Amino acid sequence: MMRSLSLRLILTTAALLLVSHPESRAQNLVFDSSDFASWDHPVGLVNVLSDRVEVKRFGKTFNAVTNADRLSSSIIGDWGLRPVRSPSNQFLARRVADQENGTWWQPDPDDALQQWWVEIDLGRAVVADKVRVIFPDTDGARPFSFFSVYVSPGIPVFGGRAKRIVFNRLGRPVNNNTETVVEFDLKTTNIASATAENMVTGSTLDFDVVRFVRFAADGMTADAALAEIEVDGVGFNLSGKVGTASRIEKGEAHWGGRTWTSKDRDCYGCSKGSGSDALLDEDLGFRSWNIETVSKPIWRDAGTWSVVDFGTVYRVDRIIWMPIVGGRGPFLYGFQRDKQGAWGNFGILVSDGTPSSRADPAVEGPFDYDLLSEVENRGRYLFDYQFEPRALRLLMWRVIVAPQFSRAVQLFVFHSEGYPVQVELESADLSLGGARSIRRVEWDADVPPGTSIEVETQTGNGFQAVKKYFLKNGKEVTKAAYDGAKSRNRGDIVEEEVRDASWSSWSLAHRFSGEEFKSPSPRTWLRVRVHLISRDPELMPTLRSLTFVAKDPVISAGLSGQIFPREAFLDSLQAFRYTIKPAGFSGRDPGFDQVLIALPPGSGDTELVSATVGGVVVDATAVVRGDSLIVQLPPPLVRRDSVEINFMTRLFQSPTVFGTLVANSSNEDNAQGVVPVEFAADQVFVPAAVNGGSLVRNVTHTAAFTPNRDGSNDDYELSFTLVKTRVQPRVRIYSLNGRQVAELVNTDMQSSRPHYVWDGISDDQIVPPGVYLMIVEVETDARKETVQKLVHVVY
Repeated sequence: MMRSLSLRLILTTAALLLVSHPESRAQNLVFDSSDFASWDHPVGLVNVLSDRVEVKRFGKTFNAVTNADRLSSSIIGDWGLRPVRSPSNQFLARRVADQENGTWWQPDPDDALQQWWVEIDLGRAVVADKVRVIFPDTDGARPFSFFSVYVSPGIPVFGGRAKRIVFNRLGRPVNNNTETVVEFDLKTTNIASATAENMVTGSTLDFDVVRFVRFAADGMTADAALAEIEVDGVGFNLSGKVGTASRIEKGEAHWGGRTWTSKDRDCYGCSKGSGSDALLDEDLGFRSWNIETVSKPIWRDAGTWSVVDFGTVYRVDRIIWMPIVGGRGPFLYGFQRDKQGAWGNFGILVSDGTPSSRADPAVEGPFDYDLLSEVENRGRYLFDYQFEPRALRLLMWRVIVAPQFSRAVQLFVFHSEGYPVQVELESADLSLGGARSIRRVEWDADVPPGTSIEVETQTGNGFQAVKKYFLKNGKEVTKAAYDGAKSRNRGDIVEEEVRDASWSSWSLAHRFSGEEFKSPSPRTWLRVRVHLISRDPELMPTLRSLTFVAKDPVISAGLSGQIFPREAFLDSLQAFRYTIKPAGFSGRDPGFDQVLIALPPGSGDTELVSATVGGVVVDATAVVRGDSLIVQLPPPLVRRDSVEINFMTRLFQSPTVFGTLVANSSNEDNAQGVVPVEFAADQVFVPAAVNGGSLVRNVTHTAAFTPNRDGSNDDYELSFTLVKTRVQPRVRIYSLNGRQVAELVNTDMQSSRPHYVWDGISDDQIVPPGVYLMIVEVETDARKETVQKLVHVVY
C-alpha cells in the first residue's frame, strides 16, 4: 500500500497525538475530531463536527430545487446555461428558487405575454412525484390567474439544426386561480406490461423523471408574481454519490465505490459494453450504456451486464431502472432509434458485501448476491422496484439471453428512511515516533442499543523504495523489458515508497472499548479503520474520540533484537542466541529484569543454556510457561547494556518467529516489545519444513508391546512431526482383516509433534496377540496424506 501522506506531515500529526499523563510515563495515542477530519471518509455521509462524528440520516422526500444552483449537467442549446432563466426580468428570476416565500419574480408588464415564463434547471435528472408553485398575495404581488406548468427530462431531440428539448404540460388551473399554493402530481402513463418480483406492475407510475420545469403565463394578470417553484423528489438517490471515473476526474464530491462492466473484463472474444458511469450520472441527455453483442451461450461472455459497488452498506427500499426500449418512452426523439434493443428478459441482483468463493471475481466481484427481481418484459421502459428496506452495497443487472443491441440510460437507487447500515473512517499510515507497545483500544462514544462500533488496525515497521519502469506510451513494464527497449521508447523511472513486509493485515475487530490490542506490537507505524454500525434504522453511534493506550516503556528509547542462527534443522534440538540492545539510555527508565521469548507450539523440551548482560555471564533462571520462555535476570535492572539469551529448542515450521518482550518484575503486566533490528531479524527459517511434499515426518512408534499390565512395555506410543498444516491428524488401529479396533487421541493438541498412546484395549477388552495396522491420515484442502505402520501385540 502506498503512503498516503508525507512523512513529515504524519510525524507531526503523531507528535500531536502522543499525550503524556502525569501519573504515567506511557504515551497514549488520542484521536478526536481534529484528527478524524483528515481521515478518509465520505464527506456529507459522515460529518466530522467540532466535538463528534455523526452520520447522515436519510429522509423520504426533499425539494430538488434547494441545491440546483450547485449542480450542473449537459448543456442542450440554450438549456443548462443557467439554473434559472427568464426572458422577462432575468435579474429577479433566481427568487423562484431561493426557498424564501417573501421574495418573488414578476415579469415586466411591458413585455409580451410570450415572454412571461421562467424556467428552472434542477442540474440533474430527478425522480419526482409533485411540482408545487407558490404565489405571494399582497399589495403589488398577486397570484397568476392563468398559467401552465411544463416538465422535461432533458433529452435532446435527435437530429435537426438547433439543439432543443421537448416539454410536456404537467397541468394548469381549471378556473381562474386565486390560490397561493398550487400542486401538480407527476405521473408516467401508458407503460407497457411486464411481470417481475418486487416491481410495480401497473400501466401508470406515480412519478416522472424531471430535469427542467417551466412556468408560463397563459394570460396577463395585474401584479402577477411567483414566489417559489418546488419539486418533491421521492428520496435520496445514492447513484449520484458513487465514485465513478468521471466524477473523480472532474473533482466532484462522491462517497466512494466504483462501477464495472463487461468492457473491464479481460476476456478474449467476449462482448464488451461501454462504461457504466453513464448509468449513474443523473443525466438522460447524451450518454447511455450500450453494447453490440456477439452471441454467446454464457451471459457473462455475452457482456450485457454491469455492477455498481456503492462502497458503503446502505438501507435501500426502492430502485428505478431505465433501459432504452425501442419505440417506447421519451427516447423516441432522443437516441438512434435503430440500435435501441428490446430488453425482453433481465434480472436485478443485490448484495450486502458478503464474500463468496463461488462468484466470478471479474464479473460479480468476490461477493454473494441475492436475486431481487427477474423480469419478463413486453415493451416496458421504466421499472419501479419497491421492497422492504434491505442492506445493500452492490447492485448487478444482467441479461441472460441478450439481443444484438442493448442500451440503458439510468439507474436510480434510493435510501430508505433512517440511517445506513455501516460507514467507515480510515486513517493514513501514522508514525508512532518509534517502537511502541499498545495495550488496548478505548473510545468515547454514544452507542445506543442496536448500534455498535468496531475498530480494525494494521501495524508495521516501515517502508521500502521500489522502482517502476514506464515506456513512452505510458505502459508499465519490467526492468528487463525497459532495459531491452530502444532508448527512444523509454519513458520515466518512478521511485515510490511502499509498505515493507513487516506490515500486518487488518486485525480482528475490536468490538468493545477497552479490548486488548489485536495487531502485532510493538511496531513503529499504525493504521486505523473505524466502523460505525446500525442494526436499527432510527439509531446510529456517535464517536467523540479514540484512544490507543500504550504500555509504560521500561526503556523509553526502545529495544532492538535479533536471533541467531537464522536457519535450522526440522524437529532437532538446537542452540539459539537472542540478542537485545537498548536504542538509548535514560536515567529515568525503570529498566528490566525479565525476558519473555515466544516459542514455537509444542516446544516442551526448551531449556535455558545461559544469559549474559553487557557480555558478562549472569546467574539467570528460566521457566517455560505456555509457549514462552521466561528468563529472570539477577539485579541490577538492565537499562543500557545488551542482553544475550542462549537457549535450546525445536522448530517445526518455517519461518519461526521469536517474538520477544522485556518486563520489570515489579510490574510484569507492563511488558515492552523488542523490535527486530532489521526486517525478519526475529525469524529462523527451516528449509526442511517447506521442502519436500510430506506432511508427516520423523515418525517414531512402539513396534511391539505387551498390554498385559505387568508394568513393562504395556502401552503403544506414537509421535511424529507435522509440517505445513495445523489440521489435526486422525490415527486409527485396524486388525489385518480390516476391522477398526481403536482410534487414538492426541495427548498434546498444541504441539507440532503430536503424541498418541494406546493401551491395547478394544471394546473394553485387551486385543488378542497378533499383527495390527496403524494408519495416520491428514486431510487438508489441497490433499490427503496417509502413513501406515505395523504394530505387534505380544504377551
